[in-house]
Amino acid sequence: MFKDEVLENERRRKIYSAIEANPGIHLRQLQRVLDVPLATLEYHLGYMTRKKIIFSEAESHHRRYYTKVLDSQDKKILSALRSGRMREIVLAVLKSKKAKYQWLSQYFGMPNSTLSTYLKYLVDHDVLVREKVGYENIYTVRDEESIAKVLIAYKTTFLDTLVDKALSTWMETYFRQEDIKSA
Repeated sequence: MFKDEVLENERRRKIYSAIEANPGIHLRQLQRVLDVPLATLEYHLGYMTRKKIIFSEAESHHRRYYTKVLDSQDKKILSALRSGRMREIVLAVLKSKKAKYQWLSQYFGMPNSTLSTYLKYLVDHDVLVREKVGYENIYTVRDEESIAKVLIAYKTTFLDTLVDKALSTWMETYFRQEDIKSA
């Protein structure tokens, strides 16, 4: 069966469009966006996955859905950036180049246990790097270009002015550095 035939069904077409607009979306998020009964959604997702119209990947407690295959690094980054708070943390570190744990704690005003959980996830998924200097933990973005590439490619799916600001700042800095190198 071909993709067009599978997507003739209106509900499948809506599900596919929602996944295409929000790559890496998980089941409950998709259910909230589409307002479709969970059993119905699971049935259609299973059908489209078996027909290879969409692709899914299990990640800790979520199964994420995509309309095309992404490389593993982009998936890691995209899944981390899907969470609003983790995206804010990555963008804050990206903007400041290096961020101390204490600064992040004060900046976000969230409980230390929550911040530690987010930072551990980001470090474990190769989005951030943690360096210990004395008693302080300092965080940097592992690969700015990869983060920027994912943010640029999926910018519209985040609907976030913070993403726009961070991207414009990063691009100005990055291209200014490139101009200096080539001069």
